[in-house]
Amino acid sequence: AREGRIVEVASEFFAERGLDAPTRDLAERLDVTQALLYRYFASKRQLIERVLEQAFGRLRERSAHPALADRRRPLEERLSVMYQCYLGRVSYTSMRLFVQAGLQGGDLARRFSVPLSERILRPIIEELRHEAGLPAPEVRPLMRGERELAMALHGGIMFLAVRKFVYGMPMPDDLSDLVALQVRAFLPGAILEMRRLHGDAAELTLTVRQLDRRQRS
Repeated sequence: AREGRIVEVASEFFAERGLDAPTRDLAERLDVTQALLYRYFASKRQLIERVLEQAFGRLRERSAHPALADRRRPLEERLSVMYQCYLGRVSYTSMRLFVQAGLQGGDLARRFSVPLSERILRPIIEELRHEAGLPAPEVRPLMRGERELAMALHGGIMFLAVRKFVYGMPMPDDLSDLVALQVRAFLPGAILEMRRLHGDAAELTLTVRQLDRRQRS
């Protein structure tokens, strides 16, 4: 119970103060000694890793919502549902910790965040290809331009959470309407660009094969 309490308070503490914040201040917030902290965690690094693992675990559990693959429903609806559910698992603490881990440098953000290409971007690209009547990734490998298209949608939606939890801007509690707005604005142009990428006029820099981690030896 005490270890869990340390992780809970440390998550809030590092989200607010940054990962460089001293553990003596954390111990003071917990009303314990620094020595007690290090009885449970051998180092500050170990504690931070535990904090990040817990913060991002809920996001990794189910990145692309099962609804995305249900082609009986319109793609606009499926993408909206997926991202509404995804943002529902993003909290003040997890969003700020992700930013803090990125600013820290090294491999912390990469190690503990969602494997974006495999769990989110690839499923979106597969559905965009199907909507555009294009070959499946098994027939033609994913391309850099396609990943950038999917990243544009993902980045725009995640910026809603950044505005809310990092910048502290006035935002509605329920972001569903803003998610649906972004999906509606994205889809028509994305379908056109997907077809262009698969056509003869596409820029070579955008048609370079996007490495698929699942296929690497």
